[in-house]
Amino acid sequence: MKPTRESTMPTMRSTEDGCRWRVVPEWESILLGSGGLALETWLADGRARMIRQRVGRAIYRVQVGGRAIYVKHQRFAGLVRGLADLARGSAARREWLAAVESLRRGIPTATPVAYGEQSTAGWVRSSWFISEAIDGAEPLDRFMLNRVNSLPPARRWVLRRRILDRLARFIAAVHEAGLRCRDLHAGNILVTPDQIESFDRGGIYLIDLAGARFSGPLTWAASRADLVVLHAEWFDRLTRAERWRFFQVYRKNRSDLRFPPRDVLVDQLDRGARAHSRRIDRRRDRRALRDNRDFLVIKRPGRRLHGAREVSESVLEEFLRRPEAMVLEALDQPVKISQGTLVVRAEWPLAEGTCRSVAIKRCRPLGAVKVLFDRFRRSRALRGWCLGHALQSRRISTAKPLAVCDAPRSPHPADGSWWSRWFAPRESYLAVEWIEEAENLHLWAWRLAKCPWEERLRRASRCAESLGRLLGRMHARCVSHRDLKGSNLLVAEGGGETRTWLIDADSARIHRRLAARRRADDLARLAVSVEAHPWVSRTIRYRFLREYAACFPRGQIDPRRLWRAVARRALRRIALKKRRGKPLF
Repeated sequence: MKPTRESTMPTMRSTEDGCRWRVVPEWESILLGSGGLALETWLADGRARMIRQRVGRAIYRVQVGGRAIYVKHQRFAGLVRGLADLARGSAARREWLAAVESLRRGIPTATPVAYGEQSTAGWVRSSWFISEAIDGAEPLDRFMLNRVNSLPPARRWVLRRRILDRLARFIAAVHEAGLRCRDLHAGNILVTPDQIESFDRGGIYLIDLAGARFSGPLTWAASRADLVVLHAEWFDRLTRAERWRFFQVYRKNRSDLRFPPRDVLVDQLDRGARAHSRRIDRRRDRRALRDNRDFLVIKRPGRRLHGAREVSESVLEEFLRRPEAMVLEALDQPVKISQGTLVVRAEWPLAEGTCRSVAIKRCRPLGAVKVLFDRFRRSRALRGWCLGHALQSRRISTAKPLAVCDAPRSPHPADGSWWSRWFAPRESYLAVEWIEEAENLHLWAWRLAKCPWEERLRRASRCAESLGRLLGRMHARCVSHRDLKGSNLLVAEGGGETRTWLIDADSARIHRRLAARRRADDLARLAVSVEAHPWVSRTIRYRFLREYAACFPRGQIDPRRLWRAVARRALRRIALKKRRGKPLF
């Protein structure tokens, strides 16, 4: 129920902990005692649980007074933020005012309950914002990934279309009401599944409004800035038809605006979303090396481990203490054995009690030059850890890294000499998830060659299209792979679908701008591997190229020109391999 103006008028109150509160009267006795907010008591008796935590902010869900509320705790986040808050007010105060104004303008959001500020000499050290929970609501991104994508295809596409239509009308209403949200992503949009799946109106809410700005109806430039942020999260998950349908519904509901021509509008949003997405991706690349809700860091004298929190901490401790022994214990399940690399398969328990198959990779630099360079850069396993999670955050299918650690440098026989200090090799260990029922592209293609031609063509076409989307997304995200060959691509079939993965992430490179020459070089390496399977026709290759080009903005990729460039480079590589007597795969 929308609160009335009288019910949202806050009362002022100060508590013994030095916090000044503004609270809706009906909640004052429930939330505040003489000592202030009883959050510690709620956590102790199980009525409160932490939902999210990061540096400077924590969010709790609390069951109190027969209802559910969310408590957002903002801590002092440095001198710069503190000076800014002196001028603009604390984050809790800004979110309170924005929520009240949003409800006044008819924009659905969580009902604000209270906010408090704890100050010292005029500086706000901590602030709390409390709002009522929306019954049955969940973030849009989680709803799309967990519930919508698990539906049968026919039902899935109907529901996706309905969600896009309602979301377009909702965003148009938000912009017409004059609200500009600088953080308009799917995690800040809540949906109630019962209303979305039925034909009821509503069911969409906008939250996290601390950075919101209010004015008259937004101009096209301001509206485009919000749409770019929203579009950046979904441009490679929606088809072009779905994206255009969203814009059509939005335009229909913003009759007050003059829009640019269709081609210009699509180009502006598409290119702006891709640029914004690359900026966000670069910012997230540092998360894998920090201690946060997804990753943890364990330090011991002379050693350090980075791990995923989904893995049991006892296993991570053992992996840090004796990585070589864990590799040798799984030596009866070898995957790859070479001079510099050893890969074995093992079973690791997860934090929730289940087990998962993992691949443990031991890397050892060979040669004095590589050992010397290894002193001034990250180890190969640590590079694979960082790049693997960078690919994951860019939604490029790869084996998820679970843990990484570097072993101390093994002493050289000439102990104490300058050689021992500078050229002692350092072993590094990386554990990644094992992709079940998948095999590399060469093994899959050789097995497929024994099938009848019609079945072979059908299955190879599905694989080519999946592979085209994978590598197209990789290059569109400005990622190259200097060892793109068949043995570093995995294929799995099931349920009438074919999925592909890219492995050996330490050979990937992330660029600010990926040149056409690098894209052609990567595809030429793959084309050389495909030459080991002469039955692969030009039709199958064209299916790959068509899906690859669809991952880029319209007009950026000329399939014919790319085909010729890749063919020229592939022929040179093939001739070089034949002169050196090396196999094509």
